[in-house]
Order: sequence, then structure tokens, then C-alpha cells
Amino acid sequence: MTSPNSKFPMAMASRREFLRWAGVAGAAAAAVPALSACAGDDRTTSAGGGGKPRTVKLIHASKDPLVLWSITYLAEDKGFYKEEGLAVERVLLGGGPAALTGLLSGAGDANLSAPGELLSAVSKGQRLKVLLAHTNSMPSMFVVSKKFADRIGVTAESPLDDRKTAIGKVKGGRYGITAPGSQTDGFTRIALKQAGLDPVKDAKIVPLQTAGNSLAALANDQIDGFVGVPPVAEKAVLELDAVPLLINQEGEISGADRLQGMTLQAREQDVAANPDLYEAVMRAEVRGMRALLDDPDEAGALLRKTRFSQLEEPIWNYAWKLLQSSWGSPHVTRDSLAAWFDHGLVADADAGDFPFDDVVDMRFVDAALSALGWRPPARV
Repeated sequence: MTSPNSKFPMAMASRREFLRWAGVAGAAAAAVPALSACAGDDRTTSAGGGGKPRTVKLIHASKDPLVLWSITYLAEDKGFYKEEGLAVERVLLGGGPAALTGLLSGAGDANLSAPGELLSAVSKGQRLKVLLAHTNSMPSMFVVSKKFADRIGVTAESPLDDRKTAIGKVKGGRYGITAPGSQTDGFTRIALKQAGLDPVKDAKIVPLQTAGNSLAALANDQIDGFVGVPPVAEKAVLELDAVPLLINQEGEISGADRLQGMTLQAREQDVAANPDLYEAVMRAEVRGMRALLDDPDEAGALLRKTRFSQLEEPIWNYAWKLLQSSWGSPHVTRDSLAAWFDHGLVADADAGDFPFDDVVDMRFVDAALSALGWRPPARV
């Protein structure tokens, strides 16, 4: 495991200060475009009329490929975007706050991210929409190093109640996150509170920017644990002998499984100006979701070939299995967004006056479902 190039800051950054940018229109983003791999065939486009494909820029809240984005990867690899007359350009940014900053600045047409930063930005006056659910919950695993697990007296086989409270035995634990205000930050704080700790006083929350840095920091004993999304936490378990302490999608981080997972987000002004673009994107992605749900084994085999060939088979199988309960409906609900407020994950904001009806825009999803004649599983 390659160690990071620099030491990680141990002082906890202010989450509220970091999110203040959300109230400033036109914030700049350092967008890093990356060429996307298209594994689709040469079928002619339907929405594009056979002309030159229209480029859609999709911002990702990570510089690493995440299995959480399987829906959009499938839509590209199976040629669904292409059939809609679209060519995909992926803009890779480090963490949720940076990704939303990129969206606000116009660096992309849509942002694929958890909704925490969007909710904060809307509360500060930004006009944004949530158009589709990529996952119904946020698949996440809280892992700790074997050394730290031994210190707090817990294993993967320990009873759930013991695993929930184990980190509460030690104050001053060091926990890596991608960025202040990110989903990894929020879930870490929920897990700390669940164990009876004050995240501000009783722990050191360490911003590391990328999932790869979290793995390296754990390997080098610079942190004691982190919340990771697939396949990062799974790699820690199988490669570093880390202990899988809590699995969110199995309800082990109290209430966090209720929170809306990955979403597709856009600026209201862009949706109003280019509804045909978003209609086409939704049709492609809903088809991608259906393909995944209809045949998860086939979908997994394709994604492992096109997107995750670098993962060893045990890691891929572990991550893919844990993810299955997170997919289901493309619909985002008011309650799944309200849960972010209920857990205190939206800085300086209250759900009471939040414009949920303006933000949750499912018209394109509904049109895509109608065109497909498909009824997805209902959200639990």
C-alpha cells in the first residue's frame, strides 16, 4: 500500500464553515474532466436523430470509481445514453462539497452525489433539483483497524449492541472522512453519537480528500477507522484485515439507513432551459436501473469488466453482495431527504420551511417509467 504524500491534518475542520460557500452563487470549481469508457455497441441514436451526439457532463463526488454509480455506468456501457443521442463526459471531483460547488459553477449538467450538500445549498437560497435516486439508501461500512478493534474488544462476530457501542470505550479515536460536510463525515458523526461520544470533543475527524487516502491512512496507523462506500471499505476488510464494525444498509448505524442515498441533481435553471436533455438522461438511467434489477449477476459481470477490473474477485463479490439491498426505486421521497435534517446533517437549516415540493422533481422519472411500461419496486 502506497503511503500518502503528506501527513494528514489531525485537527477537525469546521463543518459549518466549510459549507458557507453554499450561499454564494457562482462558486468556482476545479473540475477535472475524465474520458469515459463506453462499452455500448454502434446502434443508432433514437433521441438524437442520428446526428452528432450531445455531450452531457456528469459530475461525480469522488475521484475514484464507486460501485454506488452502477446505474449510470450500466446506462453507458449498455449503450442506453448513446441511443438517446448522448455522449457522456465525467467530471471527477473530490467529495460532496466540491462536487456541488462544481454544479453551482456550471462545470456539469448534473451532479451524482448524496443530497446533504444540496440540502444545505437550497436552505441558503440556491435553486436546485433532485431528479432521480441512484440508491435508495447510502451503502456504507464503518471499519476499524484490527489493532483498534483489539483495543476496544470487538470483532466482526460480536453482538450488534457491542459493535454499536465499542468505539465509545475510547475517546480521542481518529476517524478518516473525505471532506467536512460530506456523507462520510455525517455518517461518522452518527456512529460516534450512537456510541455515546461527542464528535466534537471526543474524537479526531480527519479530512483525507479521497477514499484511497483513507485506505492508506488506515494501513499506516494514521487513523483508527473510517466510513467507506463500496468497494473501499470492503478492500480494507479483505486486504488490511480491518474489522467491519457497522453496515449501514443493514440498519446498524441507527436511523442512517433511512437517509436518501446517491441522487442525480441539477440546477433549476438548467432543467428549465434544457428539459429534453434531462428527459433523455432519465430514460437512459432508468433503463440502467431496470437492467441491474432484472439481472444483477449479468450487470455485475459487465461492470467488473468495464469499470472495476482492477478489483480482486473476492473484494468485488463482497461489495456487490452488500449493495443489492440498496437498489430498487428511482424515486426520491420527501421523507428520505427530511431524514438528513432529522439527523442534524444539514448545517444551519431546518426542515420546517424547506421547499421539498420544489426540490423533489420526479416528472422525468415518471415519464421514463411510463415509456418503459415498468413498475419498479416500491421504496420501503
